[in-house]
Amino acid sequence: MISFENIDQPSWKYDLLMAYLRMAHNIVYYRKFRVDNPENIPAKGTPTLVIANHQNGMMDAMAILHTLYRQDRRQPVFIARGDIFKKDAVAKALRFLKILPVFRTRDGGRSDIEKDLAIFNQAAEILQKGRSLVIFPEAGHQQGHYMSTFKKGFSRIAFTAEETNDYKLNLQILPLNIHYSNYFEAREDLTVTCGKPFTFEEFFDMYKETPNPAYLALNAKSRARVKEMTPDIDIPEYYKEIDELTRIMREPVLEHKGVDAKVLSNQKKADMETIAAVRKLRDEQPERFSALMDNMRQYLELLKQTGLNSWAVNRKVSGFKMVVHLLCSILLLPIFLFGYLNNLLPSWLAKHFAHKIKDPMMHSTFQYSIGTAFTFPIWYIILLVVASLLCHHFWMGLLYIILSAITGVIAADLKKAYRKLGLLFKAGRIRKSADYRKLSELDNLIVGEMEGLMF
Repeated sequence: MISFENIDQPSWKYDLLMAYLRMAHNIVYYRKFRVDNPENIPAKGTPTLVIANHQNGMMDAMAILHTLYRQDRRQPVFIARGDIFKKDAVAKALRFLKILPVFRTRDGGRSDIEKDLAIFNQAAEILQKGRSLVIFPEAGHQQGHYMSTFKKGFSRIAFTAEETNDYKLNLQILPLNIHYSNYFEAREDLTVTCGKPFTFEEFFDMYKETPNPAYLALNAKSRARVKEMTPDIDIPEYYKEIDELTRIMREPVLEHKGVDAKVLSNQKKADMETIAAVRKLRDEQPERFSALMDNMRQYLELLKQTGLNSWAVNRKVSGFKMVVHLLCSILLLPIFLFGYLNNLLPSWLAKHFAHKIKDPMMHSTFQYSIGTAFTFPIWYIILLVVASLLCHHFWMGLLYIILSAITGVIAADLKKAYRKLGLLFKAGRIRKSADYRKLSELDNLIVGEMEGLMF
């Protein structure tokens, strides 16, 4: 059995690993990593319980880790579901990463669940020392832009920490929102929004009398603080339709507000406004809501039939601009091919093993971890040796792998640009088809309907 004692103690080995992970996560894997309102993070040494929405496997934990570490080199302790600790090798790696196990009823037997009491007490001790503890109160990641209920394990830890310190700990609960431009691909954008930290002394008397209502009250307060920063599509029967609708309305909303449409934080706020408008429409005008969802269903079917996405529909691009894009694409093709071919094998291996995982929301976790820990480092060592031997100079081999790494990142970005260019050409080619004309009409109808609701 792996010991988790002193898991909160700072480690120079951890700092050494973070030097590599920060570069791999913040610069290579994600195109842009942004933290909004970092001033809301309590000062180092303040007992802090960090909570957040959970949608993207261990990438959510990495997002929080890098948010806190970049602030003041903080080494937070995480709490994760106990079933991933079953194998000793995995448990040792997780222990090094400062992750504690908590077992849910469906994860293990009664003996496992009984261990939780000791973990809760240890978590309280960690907080008492002024450390930061991170937990995802939903207890499992969701399959998209929506929130689940908060489980009582989080609130039990919070109350246990205060109780063991005679309710004088002044524990700060820091709510975060984690938002991705795309869950599944590398070279996307990631934003972490820090809400204002809060305390929960108003529930202490309730807890002393009957704990369970106090747990539920703290859960409700905490979930509301996270939800106010989170695009939460809470109409599950129309999830696909509303999710696509947020993409359709993103540019019109941002253009109306006059803010930068390329900033992910602004995109998130636009999505939240769209979801709020749809929710209001459902509550106040159910027939109009049903008609909108019917149109969205047709829209999704036509996107599938045409092979387009909503970004390419009715997009106005001048002939001159298309020619410029095409010429730039041709000029950059040698750089793309060099970077793409020199990184093809490790990239393919990482994706191959990731896609063997049944849960799609874990694909990016495995793609990042396998690529970061194994395939790319090993591949670059092989390239270094081979290039050095062929060129008879170590520095030539070193230059080769540096160029391979830099152009690999550029190639990943260019691949997305080429994909968009291909969609524009495809939209132009089928513009006169019946399917595209119907798609264009629906797009205008849906945007007009939503603009009438929102502006």
